[in-house]
Amino acid sequence: MKNIIDLYKKAYQIHGDSPDSVFWPKGRQRERFHALMTEVNKSKNFSILDYGCGLGHLYDYLENNFKEFQYTGTDIVDDFLHANKKKYPQGNFIQAYELLKNSDHFDYVVASGTFSILFEDDVEKQKEIVFGILKQLFGKANKFLSVNFMTDQVDFIQKTAFHLNPLELVKFCTDHLSTRISLNQSYMPYEYTVTVWKDDSIIRPDNIYKIDE
Repeated sequence: MKNIIDLYKKAYQIHGDSPDSVFWPKGRQRERFHALMTEVNKSKNFSILDYGCGLGHLYDYLENNFKEFQYTGTDIVDDFLHANKKKYPQGNFIQAYELLKNSDHFDYVVASGTFSILFEDDVEKQKEIVFGILKQLFGKANKFLSVNFMTDQVDFIQKTAFHLNPLELVKFCTDHLSTRISLNQSYMPYEYTVTVWKDDSIIRPDNIYKIDE
């Protein structure tokens, strides 16, 4: 992971507190965040884990769209965490490695752009690692895990980018996490968001899922 950390640190030194530093140069963060958070009840207080928080831009989105929340951001880049602690003193920021080892749980766990860069030469090895992390993150969610990826249904794939077939992710989720999922490919042509609910019990005889009230 050292090469990935160095990549982000260099971008941060050049671009500062900007989406360019987390390799979203074209913006559109609002659309991504909205897709991740669309199932959250705005009227209720909640806790949220932002895995791969980067420069904490999701925190701004939450402040502008939700009333009460407890935010924890985690990343592997210490420079990001130090900047976030100064910028968002109300938030909690910790190293990703520490987070996966502790017993903390959150109502919602989200990851935006966290898995967009290749960190393994072998794509299948990367999938194995990513799927393992998703299992760990799902275990920390009380209500759901929501994560976005770049689709492989594109005309061009950069050598440094990780594109994952949406149906492959759906199959992994239904096989290993929960049968209650949503796949949203409606907000951008080359990205998608999958939300996986913790509670997939069926209310019978109506044959429906419980609504988060």
